[in-house]
Amino acid sequence: MAKTKSEGLEPVTITSSEQTSMPALTMEELNAGDTVQAPKKWKQTINHSLETLQNTKFSKLFYNRVWPYLSPFMVVMIFLVILPLIAIIIYSFIKPTGDSIQFQSTFAHFMEMFTNQGVMIALGLSIAYALIASILCVIIGYPIAYIMGQMRSKIFARNIWVLVTLPIWISMLLKVLGLQSFFYLLSPIFLGTPIAVIVGMVYMFLPFAITPIYDAIIARNVDLEEAAMDLGVSRTKTFFTITLRETMPGILTGFSLVIVQAATSLIVVHYLGAGKITLISSVIESYFFKGSNFGYGSAIAVVLTIMIFLLMLIIRLFSNRIEKRGRGHRRSWKNWWKARTSRL
Repeated sequence: MAKTKSEGLEPVTITSSEQTSMPALTMEELNAGDTVQAPKKWKQTINHSLETLQNTKFSKLFYNRVWPYLSPFMVVMIFLVILPLIAIIIYSFIKPTGDSIQFQSTFAHFMEMFTNQGVMIALGLSIAYALIASILCVIIGYPIAYIMGQMRSKIFARNIWVLVTLPIWISMLLKVLGLQSFFYLLSPIFLGTPIAVIVGMVYMFLPFAITPIYDAIIARNVDLEEAAMDLGVSRTKTFFTITLRETMPGILTGFSLVIVQAATSLIVVHYLGAGKITLISSVIESYFFKGSNFGYGSAIAVVLTIMIFLLMLIIRLFSNRIEKRGRGHRRSWKNWWKARTSRL
């Protein structure tokens, strides 16, 4: 009788007959057994090292965190958005004196801007043109997005969506020059008129209104519309009481995207305004590149930025007041059932 004990196993008793019948293991077979167990040991060592690494304070900063993936985006935002905005704000409080720059804690540039009638008219026209262009983009873009959303063939709808968003990838300068050539062929008298500028804004920023509206249309609850029509409600009344309200988040998003770009558009005014229409973007360009008063131009840019931010905040507050988020972060209208049943 002999007893053998293996690592990690219970002792096994082997009789003399079994011991004589067991074949002797060669050195090659023993080495092969060690080779089979080696990967298991390495795997255990690696798992133990990973567990130790995950329990450290440094690894907890990265483990199951989102910010490492967003860090490249944040770096781009800092260098291309935040730092230039800070520089413009600083320039608005700077008074150039010859070859030196003197810092002044004064609102002289801002007071001069609000007392300048030409600048205030240009600012008002910029906001007015942007509002008109945004409303027209929503009015024109909604039927296009609705037709795309009602198509039975989703492949065909996606192809149309690609065609609609394709102008976004084309150079803005090329599109404006093409529209300018079209006005020259149609009638040169249109250049330098508010119609040309507004048409240019609508032509440039229409895809930005169609895209969010289309997303809201395809994400709406179609069962409510079918139930309303089954109860005898007309298609027109169903659209205004259910469909339009369900897609309002997309309308607000598209309106916001268009008005921000239209209010600060420079190329459209430069080529389609033909020097006859002066908007706030042209005024800022004149002070930055054609004049020497960077501080005054920066003050105008800061005021325009604040006005756009306040407008976006108003739209956001209006959206939060009349919308609510449901399951899966889907947006819907608050008190939608009371609103619908009261109008049906």
